[in-house]
Amino acid sequence: MNKIIVKDENGTNIDISVIGFFKVPQLEKEYVIYAFVDDNFENSNGSVLFGEVVRSENDIQILGILSEEKEMVIACYEEISNQIGGIENEE
Repeated sequence: MNKIIVKDENGTNIDISVIGFFKVPQLEKEYVIYAFVDDNFENSNGSVLFGEVVRSENDIQILGILSEEKEMVIACYEEISNQIGGIENEE
């Protein structure tokens, strides 16, 4: 995993670990799965998130997922996960 440290709007350091990238062909967009924890040792919780990747010549931005695209992004991720040996949801 690649790890980078960024500062949030309050100046708190946040460690971000890139877990992986995937594309949603129907949306013609790329997404990233990443994890982060802050530098507050009293906070033992971290988060795993999805974000839209927007690449330019010299920069990569990670944006939130549009609400109208959320279901499709999650479905695509679950399909990829199942294909590489993930656990299928049992309902």
